[in-house]
Amino acid sequence: MRKLLLLLSLLSSVAYAQQLQPKGMFLADSIRLGEVIPYQLAFSYPIDMEVLFPDSTHDFSPFEFTRKEFYPTNVDSTLATDRVVYYLSTFETDLVQHLNLPVYLLTNGDSTVVLGMADSVNLIEMIPIMPDSVALMEDVKYLKVNQAFNYPYLIIGLSIAFILLIGSYLAFGKQVQKKIRLYRMKKAYIKFNEDYVSVFGEIRKGDKSKTETLLILWKNYLEKLEDRPYTKLTSKEISNLSDAKSFSKALKTIDRAIYGKLDSGEILKNFESLEDITVERYNKKVIEIKNG
Repeated sequence: MRKLLLLLSLLSSVAYAQQLQPKGMFLADSIRLGEVIPYQLAFSYPIDMEVLFPDSTHDFSPFEFTRKEFYPTNVDSTLATDRVVYYLSTFETDLVQHLNLPVYLLTNGDSTVVLGMADSVNLIEMIPIMPDSVALMEDVKYLKVNQAFNYPYLIIGLSIAFILLIGSYLAFGKQVQKKIRLYRMKKAYIKFNEDYVSVFGEIRKGDKSKTETLLILWKNYLEKLEDRPYTKLTSKEISNLSDAKSFSKALKTIDRAIYGKLDSGEILKNFESLEDITVERYNKKVIEIKNG
């Protein structure tokens, strides 16, 4: 019984939909190939109905969809009227082209297609039919033509610029790299010296707990300067290096200060010695880079 009622309701809505007809029409009588033409689709229906108009995914053949404009719904006591203007273009060559857009009525979760009368538009011919024989007229007047861009010259110019750039890099690139490296070394040394002087000042005031901090600071800087793993070596291992004799004594004394009791004056003297050695190592590295 329920299925029968649903079927009767559907048949009733279809029959009623056939009485309602949308009105579709072109707003111009003719169109050129590729030109945009407006097509208006209007539909009046009872206010208790739900209606859908075609969207951009609809097949507008033989036309192609460009855009659309919706207009506010006009409502009276019993009817609602919707109006949409579609802007279409065509690239077909038929002299007369037709279009009939549908409207969809939604009833009980299903949709019913409602069609009105098709409308047509005339295609304006851009090129008339040529006769079999044509009388040609000579014209020897000068006609200025825009020159095409000379891509071969562009490629040659870019190639020369690239070669000059490579040549400049080979000629001056090494010197530029040296200056950049020296600048970074100087900046790193200034930062190290400021930190070293600051911590050294605290030790001078009697804070012996900063002794290990200052030693680590020194090892970190020297490791970056000479690219050697000073932070991973003990003072004894550093002293065994071939060029570490100048600061091996100072390191041993500082180690005794860290792990035992040592006079403050002796600690300060050895850290001053490490500072002098660091300056020597820095200047030596600068000379190596300049002469390299």
